[in-house]
Amino acid sequence: MPRKIHVTDDRKRDAEIEFSAPKRAPGYGWLTPDRRPVNTARLIKAPEGRTWEAILSANGGDVEKAAQALVAGDPEIDYELVGRVVGDADRVWVRHDGSVLYSARILEIVTDAAGEERSRKEFEDVEATVGEEAVLPWSGRLFDVDTVVRKFVLNRKVQLRHINGLTYDFLHEIAKTLSEGGKMLYVGTGSKGAGPLIFQRNGTPCRGFLEGRVDADGFLLVLHLSNMELKPATKDDGGEA
Repeated sequence: MPRKIHVTDDRKRDAEIEFSAPKRAPGYGWLTPDRRPVNTARLIKAPEGRTWEAILSANGGDVEKAAQALVAGDPEIDYELVGRVVGDADRVWVRHDGSVLYSARILEIVTDAAGEERSRKEFEDVEATVGEEAVLPWSGRLFDVDTVVRKFVLNRKVQLRHINGLTYDFLHEIAKTLSEGGKMLYVGTGSKGAGPLIFQRNGTPCRGFLEGRVDADGFLLVLHLSNMELKPATKDDGGEA
C-alpha cells in the first residue's frame, strides 16, 4: 500500500508524494513429474523430551552412553508424533535446556567483524524518521552511478509516485535533472539530509540514493536503499592488499 512522504527539489520546493515498493515478478513454483503442484508442509521432527540434548541429559551427559541408547532403542523417535503435519501453532522461545521462556530482556549487542562482543546495553526503541510529517531535503550530494553501485550494497528500493498533475511536473523535473547529469542524489533525513532513513519503528537505518530516468513524458524515480558499504579487502581480511 503506498505511503505518503514529503520531498524537496534543488530549488527548495517541497511536495507531498507517494512511495511504494515496486511490484515483484511472479514467483516460481515446483511441479511433480506428472506436473502437479508441490505443496509445502511443516512436520513434527522431534517432540519435547526426545531431542539429542534431552537424551544426552538422561544419560548423565555421557556421549557414549547416549549413542548406545540411540542404537539400542531409538529413543529419539516417537512413532505416534514424528512425521505428523503441524497445523496452526504459536511460536515460543525456549532456553538451552528446552524449557519455555516466558519473559526476556532485550539487549542490544554490538560485535566486530570477528564476532567478538564490543558492547552491550539495554535495547531502546528507535522511531521512524520517514513519514508524512518529515520532509526529506535536497542534500545536494550527487554521485556518479558507477560510484554508487561499486561502493554500496543496494539491497532494497522504493518508487516515488506523483499524486496529481502538479506533483507529476515536480517529480518529472527531478528525474530529468538526475538523468541528464548521470547522477544519483544522496537522500537522508534532518536539516542537511545527512541522517539515516528509517521507514518503520526499530527498522534498519539506511542510506538513500535517488535515481531518475526519463522517457519523453514518462519518468521513473527510484530510491535505492543501502545499509552496507563495500570496502576493499586487506591482508588482515584474508585477501590481497
